[in-house]
Amino acid sequence: MPGSCTQNCGVLQAAGKLDEVARDWKFLPDSFHSEGMEALLQLHILVGFPRTINALAAVQEVGVKGDSSWSQEQVSDADKIRSRGEEACAAVYGGKYVKLRARMAALHPLLDVYMVEHAYGRVIARESSLSLRMRELCIISVLVGQEVAPQLASHIFGALNVGATEEEIRTVIQQSDLVWGNEAHSKAEDVLRSLHLENKRSKL
Repeated sequence: MPGSCTQNCGVLQAAGKLDEVARDWKFLPDSFHSEGMEALLQLHILVGFPRTINALAAVQEVGVKGDSSWSQEQVSDADKIRSRGEEACAAVYGGKYVKLRARMAALHPLLDVYMVEHAYGRVIARESSLSLRMRELCIISVLVGQEVAPQLASHIFGALNVGATEEEIRTVIQQSDLVWGNEAHSKAEDVLRSLHLENKRSKL
């Protein structure tokens, strides 16, 4: 499925497996190249610029086709960027949004600013062919390999908040061992079990 291929390219980008990024890109239909480019661009907030640059170079070498919406920024006004960042962050974190903002500001006031204005405003909430639901599933696939259990748990709930199904999330985690290995996969499964989603569906 194209969505899975997009997600695979992102997680392979995070792992630095450029040959496999290029391999999977070849199987992505041209009509999904815009979505794929958006997924790779987004992940610089999780894996850094070096791996993002290398992954984009790998797919550009294979070839990027379809529309060019991935190369454009529709909003440049700082207030609008901040507003859409707050809206997207609130959608992902739901009832925990206010607490999250306070926590980030307590750690460092600028961390809260960068999270809302850059990570969410400029990146995650960017108008593109990549839905917020798919963005969250891509984020989960990357977090599985980073040993960041609190953030993984938050984005599992975040994915549910923006329309992902429990089955989709379980599938992403089940496939993680193909890139991150058995240990990372096992720890992610532990995180998923600890959330007791079956008891919390009514609260999401």
